[in-house]
Amino acid sequence: MEEQRRTPRKTAPSKSSAPRHTAPPEKPHGSSGRTDGQHSHKHPRKKGFNYMKKKNVVHGFSVISLMGLVPVFFITALLLIVIPRSDISYIEKRKLATFPEFSFESYFSGEFTAKVTEFYDDTVPDRDNFKTAGYNIKSLFGLHTEEAVKFVGNPVAVVNDKDKKDSSKQTSKTTPSNNNNQTTDNNAGKKTDTADKNLNEQQNEEVQKVNKEKDEYKEASNGLIVVKHEGHYRGLELFGGGEGEAYVQALNNFQSDLGDKMKIYSVTASTASEFYLPPDYEQYSVSQKETMDKISQKLDSNIRYVDIISALGKHVNEDIYLRTDHHWSSLGAYYAAQEFAKVAGVPFKDISTYKKVDVTDQFSGTLAAWSADADLTNDTELFSYYIPDNYDKCTTTYYTTSLEEDGTGGFFNQVGFAETAAYLTFMGGDELVVKVNTNVKNGRKLMIVKDSYGNAVPGFLFGSFEEICVVDMRYFNRNLEEFAQEEGITDLAFVMVSFSAVGVNADNLEVLRTQ
Repeated sequence: MEEQRRTPRKTAPSKSSAPRHTAPPEKPHGSSGRTDGQHSHKHPRKKGFNYMKKKNVVHGFSVISLMGLVPVFFITALLLIVIPRSDISYIEKRKLATFPEFSFESYFSGEFTAKVTEFYDDTVPDRDNFKTAGYNIKSLFGLHTEEAVKFVGNPVAVVNDKDKKDSSKQTSKTTPSNNNNQTTDNNAGKKTDTADKNLNEQQNEEVQKVNKEKDEYKEASNGLIVVKHEGHYRGLELFGGGEGEAYVQALNNFQSDLGDKMKIYSVTASTASEFYLPPDYEQYSVSQKETMDKISQKLDSNIRYVDIISALGKHVNEDIYLRTDHHWSSLGAYYAAQEFAKVAGVPFKDISTYKKVDVTDQFSGTLAAWSADADLTNDTELFSYYIPDNYDKCTTTYYTTSLEEDGTGGFFNQVGFAETAAYLTFMGGDELVVKVNTNVKNGRKLMIVKDSYGNAVPGFLFGSFEEICVVDMRYFNRNLEEFAQEEGITDLAFVMVSFSAVGVNADNLEVLRTQ
């Protein structure tokens, strides 16, 4: 059957279906909108009173802003020229740039203007406060957990792939509890204006020495981390290890030359990372205890090894290390001196006989400066030292490294700005040779050859030896063997941190023996 095609039925238009008025079609872009071929003229819209009023208001605000900002910039520039500029940074532990000396040669080469720019950039007034503010701003970026660990600088290398469950390792890595009573204040940046003005040349030199010590540590260093534990931040230097061949050879040579005349001791400390490094990060630091034990086995059998690392390990729940500085605390030095006195066979007084002196509870040391970490910088700590009960019966004399007398004074001296330079309390620093005559009459005379770790030790031995002489291994420029014999030394102790024993500092020991 053929399919029929359905067609729509036509209907007549309804009377009610007349065409409706509709809106004209949208004008094509760029057309006049006319469709009848005629041209139209578009008249610009007149800007009304409100528009003119708004324009005048905006213009007025611009003028007012300009009138306000120009004087501010001018006054700021003038103040930067007139206000005394910083000449040292306590936070960065360095002397700032100095204004260059003019010469036509340096001027035309561009060197003079470049150094002038560097001077003005480097010596901004109140620089430390600005730096601290910068640290605080940087610390706002990123999330930190309660047990946060932050690597400083480049990623460190894996240097210790030993099994973390090793029993000896676990013994030395006991998790400490923090017994600090001081509060955490964000006042590390509040420095007094007079501190910069009163800084003398000796203090400038001390800042340079701190930076020099940092450079000397690089050989044995594996970087720096900042750890948060029990509400406080701590800087930790990771130990890269070393054989200590220069140290061993030098001490063995001293023993060969002086063995019949005096007792020789190897007294090597560890940094705080030996005890406070989180277990999950032990692969980034070599055991300093194991390294020093191996070195001691290479020493002449007549040299007495003082294992102060094990002694310190018994007190990890106490404040034996500074959190913001690379040194141990005065209390840590006390336990080291106690162990040394035991090996040397001399009397030793209990800590209860000492007078504790709190220097500042706003101390922020070298690790805070080196890391530039806002959390560590602002988490200041208490710095204290201990005065022996026979202190007023002892005489301390200072000499240059060439053994010219440089005056007498106290063993404990405040040098520089306490909040950053409190560790200089011990003998005022490193360079001078120091001799202490005590009221002890036992015929024992001790010479300490040291790096900066050794500075905090002598004060605990005023009741143990008749005389104590302190020489820094980096600065002394006389023959050490001759000097020791001239002074009638009976006990020669090499007191330093592990970084010095395996690093470039140890090279100085043979120089001291032969110069």
